[in-house]
Amino acid sequence: MDDNDLDILRWMYPGGVWSPGGTDPRINATDIASHVGLDRTAVWDRVRKWRREGFWDGFEVHLNFAIFGVGVSYAEIQVADAAEGLALFDKLERVEGVLGASLHSGDSATTWGVELVAVMMVSDTQTQIARRMRMLRRLSPSGSVNGPFIIDVPPCSREPTPLDWRIIAAIVADPNVSLSQQARRVGVTLKTFERHHSALLDDKVVTYAPKVDWSKLGCVTLGIYCRGTGDVDRVRRVLEVHFPHSIPMYLEGLGNLSPGYDPSCCFGVIVPARSPHGILTLVPDISRIPGVRLVRPELWGPRRSFDGWVYQHIAGHLASPRALLPKLVPRPRVAKATGS
Repeated sequence: MDDNDLDILRWMYPGGVWSPGGTDPRINATDIASHVGLDRTAVWDRVRKWRREGFWDGFEVHLNFAIFGVGVSYAEIQVADAAEGLALFDKLERVEGVLGASLHSGDSATTWGVELVAVMMVSDTQTQIARRMRMLRRLSPSGSVNGPFIIDVPPCSREPTPLDWRIIAAIVADPNVSLSQQARRVGVTLKTFERHHSALLDDKVVTYAPKVDWSKLGCVTLGIYCRGTGDVDRVRRVLEVHFPHSIPMYLEGLGNLSPGYDPSCCFGVIVPARSPHGILTLVPDISRIPGVRLVRPELWGPRRSFDGWVYQHIAGHLASPRALLPKLVPRPRVAKATGS
């Protein structure tokens, strides 16, 4: 990873915001090129290289689950190593209401070197949440699961129209084709599609996230906990000046993770481990910045999304669901859970 890679990544996240939604798809390669001093072809060459290296795998669409009347939470399962974590992915796909999983090194306390699988799931009724947690304990190699931790869902002021639901179905099924192709699939003009698509983005009904594996580029993420809200912007400015290989990111949607946690005092930093400020020196160096209370390292590894629950609930709003959701799958079957 060089300075051009870092500049492109910074512009993919407008305003330096790392959130469950990630980025705005209306910022295209031409927009990024104009800001980073490259031409459009050079930007795409970088992205294609990321794909070859296994770092970049296009975009995925995240929905605001408020439109389904539910929230989102996650749980943590400790595993022995990455291989055990990836094997767990296949089992998690069969649990109703599980939306995805990701492999992390470094737990939510401060321990470095622990392998964890973070499991994203629907947060609906207490009965269903308790049932999913029992299933996760059955699948956990150690039988232990931390959580559930609530992820903040932003308010959604827009009630999707029938056309909105068709557009949502199309972009969820395949977010990596052009809007003109999506418009043809939905059966509307490009202008109509773009108008509804922009409204869905502006009203926080849908958001896009790059599918990336930071570990492929030798990157780690640092959680920066500041002593107060007023310290956040100042600490970010110090990082941008004195640690130019870092990418500071505001955190969104991560409230209520634990008692005493205040997301307004926190932000994240993505750091190439091979940068001049290696991870072993970077953590203590950042810890000495006035206003920093705690620096927590993690390694974000492979992720996998499970679409079954989402497809089923979108399909309930469509007249012809299979026309727009060709990958529509039956509701996952789960063995009866026992124990607590």
